[in-house]
Amino acid sequence: MVETGPLPPGTVRFPPGVVQSFIFASFQAVGVSEAEARLVSEVLLSADLRGIRSHGLARINYFLVRLERGLINKSPKMKVTSNSDTTAVLDADNGIGIIASNRAMEEAMARAERHGSGFVAVRNSSHFGYAGYWAKKAMERGYIGISMSNGGARTTPTYGLEPLFGTNPMSVAIPGGPGRTPFYLDMATAVVAVGKIETALREGRPVPRGWVPRAYGTPRLDERSILMHDVPLLPLGGEDTEMGGHKGYGLSLMVELLCSILSGSDLDARIAGASGEGTPATGHFMGAIKLSGFREPGLVFGQMQKTFERIRGSRKAEGRDRIYIHGEPEAIAEEENRRIGVPVTPAIMEQMKKLNDRLRLGFEL
Repeated sequence: MVETGPLPPGTVRFPPGVVQSFIFASFQAVGVSEAEARLVSEVLLSADLRGIRSHGLARINYFLVRLERGLINKSPKMKVTSNSDTTAVLDADNGIGIIASNRAMEEAMARAERHGSGFVAVRNSSHFGYAGYWAKKAMERGYIGISMSNGGARTTPTYGLEPLFGTNPMSVAIPGGPGRTPFYLDMATAVVAVGKIETALREGRPVPRGWVPRAYGTPRLDERSILMHDVPLLPLGGEDTEMGGHKGYGLSLMVELLCSILSGSDLDARIAGASGEGTPATGHFMGAIKLSGFREPGLVFGQMQKTFERIRGSRKAEGRDRIYIHGEPEAIAEEENRRIGVPVTPAIMEQMKKLNDRLRLGFEL
């Protein structure tokens, strides 16, 4: 979801091409191939453009730490196995999650084109960027896109004190037809993504009540500006059942299962790797569904827009003049950031300068 808070003082803006070049150079500097560094830079830039600042430039250190420690494989031998026309499993061989997810979604779309739907579960992977990138990839080719990823040692189950799950993001994207509004949901099943807490702390903002359990103190960042791995997050709805915490827990567990039991991705391995001392052991789930397998796409698009207009025309809360469809705030942010530049906060600028010096990238920042 797009960051809605004001940018901190000292924020500067860079042209999107400069941001992408910096990300690309950073990954190449630690031995990632040109083609794969290019894809990673496209995904992370896309996050910053869409106002998801927690998943763009801010995510470079997550990857580089693990690449340099050998915990993410720079030259994986990924393998696809399948037991049906519409399903498959991808073993990512501890590769970069963005690369694995791209291959998995391409495989899902190829199966959907031939058979109406395609689903690929992934094991032995790592962070895949933001979930919406992959669902949108399918949506832009005319499919319903589905993407999910699990993690470990971040989010507590309802009534639990031990963080077991990741923030377990999920995305569903449905095309709206040429020139029309799509449905583009992209969300964490925790009350907040890890990167949102990191962004708040980097920018000197207080962490809102309800993001972490009351029994835990103030969250902290480590020396690389990454959230300490022992900070527990709450599921959507909070700590108990009164506000629906059990529903967020249920969504989190659903993502966990779809990304693990179908592929063989192990929860205990992800918990062990969450601190950055072991392999990430992440699982993903990618899906693509052909609209024409249900109805003529034009009818789908027409009914979808009619539904959206009914929502937009409904009564609004005091002080509000618009109801947004999921994906619209991010589209607005992307238009602005492409026009006036990608915002880089002082905390992220500091990280960039350190990387620029350490990796001898040669950028004038």
